[in-house]
Amino acid sequence: MLRKHITFVVHGGRADRPDLRQTVLWVRDRGHAVEVRTTWSVGDAAAHAAEAADRGTDVVIACGGDGTLNEVVNGLDGRDTPLGVIPLGTANDFARQTGIPEEADHAMDVILRRNPVRIDTASMNGRRFLNVSTGGVGAEATQETPADAKASLGPLAYAITAVRKFAEDKVRHATFTSEGFGLDVDFLTFAVGSARVTGGGTMMTPDASVTDGLLDLCVIEAMSRSAFARLSLAVKKGEHLGLPGVHYAQLPWLKVVGAEPLSVNLDGEGVEAQICDYRARRSDLLVHVHHLPGEEPGVDFAR
Repeated sequence: MLRKHITFVVHGGRADRPDLRQTVLWVRDRGHAVEVRTTWSVGDAAAHAAEAADRGTDVVIACGGDGTLNEVVNGLDGRDTPLGVIPLGTANDFARQTGIPEEADHAMDVILRRNPVRIDTASMNGRRFLNVSTGGVGAEATQETPADAKASLGPLAYAITAVRKFAEDKVRHATFTSEGFGLDVDFLTFAVGSARVTGGGTMMTPDASVTDGLLDLCVIEAMSRSAFARLSLAVKKGEHLGLPGVHYAQLPWLKVVGAEPLSVNLDGEGVEAQICDYRARRSDLLVHVHHLPGEEPGVDFAR
């Protein structure tokens, strides 16, 4: 077996997990050169990833949730070092749709036994994201969901907060423009996907592909609570395309301009911007996955 230089970038709140520690020890016992870098504040994961890549590590492994993963992806920007994922967060949206197991040792098997594949990412105002960016109710719910609620309820916590945000009846207005596309609308939520799933399994951009070099845009217009309640079940399953109040397009780039600053989420990381410049970035990331989103899963990797 080829010995590798492996760098684990571990969210500080997950560093004491016995399963992760056991996995790191197991990898060392197999003869791999292992470094562990722990994060304590915002920006640490990106800095650790960039430093490891510049030193020539063979793979950088993001150990945490989608927020940690997003930072590592940004740290690897401009560097062709493969990414690995050990999902330890609440939603783990990217891991779920690419077949990466929740168990740390089985996720490690994917990294050691699967060659990395090249996939698209996207960016908003220059910040890279791997999965989906949301705006409006969805983004606000993600940002305002308490950590203790996420720990106890998991992805359900996001849905509870979203219901509360919807009850505020706040009007959100924006223009969405791209090549051959224009939309000026009051909206509840929008999603820009390089991949398909956000918010703990909601398929806002169900036709997105990580290999087509395009962004998938979904905008849901402002509507009554009862209408949105009926629509939300279809959105969860990715069966909302073509329904009243839903706009969907596949675009090489997108500019979103809000009537006022917008709450926007990038793979779980919240920002505020009145102008959002989205770009598709074709084939610019190497990553170890079990399968690509939308593909049939292959064999399992339990040892």
